[in-house]
Amino acid sequence: MGKEYSKVLMKKKRLTKYIYLVHFRKQNDMARTFLRFQEHYESPKFMDKVFTHKEFKQWYTKLKGKFTYYQEWDGFNIPSRVLKRFYQGHFDPLSKNEKMILKLFRNEKHDFYIIAVHGKAHVEILKHELAHGLFYTHPAYKKEAINIMKKYSLNHIRKELLSLGGYNKKVLNDEMQAYAISLSHELKSEMPKEMKKELTVLFHTFIKK
Repeated sequence: MGKEYSKVLMKKKRLTKYIYLVHFRKQNDMARTFLRFQEHYESPKFMDKVFTHKEFKQWYTKLKGKFTYYQEWDGFNIPSRVLKRFYQGHFDPLSKNEKMILKLFRNEKHDFYIIAVHGKAHVEILKHELAHGLFYTHPAYKKEAINIMKKYSLNHIRKELLSLGGYNKKVLNDEMQAYAISLSHELKSEMPKEMKKELTVLFHTFIKK
């Protein structure tokens, strides 16, 4: 569906009508690029706030004991609305990498979703990020996914996700369905098998649309 390449770090590819992939060679470059976009979107501390890299690093280091953010995350996902305040200058000065992201998407006029992976990304990581994309871009998918999850007891999973320190409680439904689709093995809490089956069928139905 067409690709756009930056000079150094990343390439952009359209996966569906409303979902774009940004692929990086290196995990470190990806995490540095998406840190403020991602944490402005879903951080328990910085969601919907304006902050500097220094402020985030200080908070994250206090939370984790050391700053390991650039090595922890294999994928990123944000709705296009997150970019608005960056375009408006609220986050200035922007890093070189942040400017590249804004340049890649400056001509997109519709609402869309961005996912990011690095290197020879495993198919399971891409599926996880695509599930986030569907949850945001397809209201019918989101509604049905939530209805499926309501049938199961998931408080133990919610608690584990919150304990990781990377998620605001407002995005837990999105995270749970994405982990059910792919990467559930990375959680200590066990996902209900029937729920995973139902959500997987739903995922494959909508990814074809």
